Amino acid sequence: MQNDKFFRMLGLAVRAGSVAFGEGAVRDSIRSKVAKMVIVSQDGSDNTKKKFSDNCRFYSVPYFECSNRFDLGKATGRSFAVVMAVTNDGLAKGIIDILQN
Repeated sequence: MQNDKFFRMLGLAVRAGSVAFGEGAVRDSIRSKVAKMVIVSQDGSDNTKKKFSDNCRFYSVPYFECSNRFDLGKATGRSFAVVMAVTNDGLAKGIIDILQN
C-alpha cells in the first residue's frame, strides 16, 4: 500500500513538471538548490549512488534509494529511471513522508 502511494505521488510530480531526470539534470538541480529531494534506484551503480549521496549530503538535499529502475520508470512514464530529483517543495515533502513512514 505504501509503495502504491509513493508511485502515485511520484507520477503526480512528473505530471506537474516537477521532476528532473538523468545524471546531468539532477546534478545541476542539486547544485543550483532547485532539487528538494533526490531518488536513486536501488539497482543503480555503486558509483552513481555514491556520487549522488555525496552531492546531496554536501548541499543538504534529502537522498533516498528505493525500488528498481523499471518500477521507477513505469511510475514516471519512461522505460526506466535511475536517478531523479523532485523540484516542488510540497510534492517532495509528501513523497518524503511516504518513504519515512
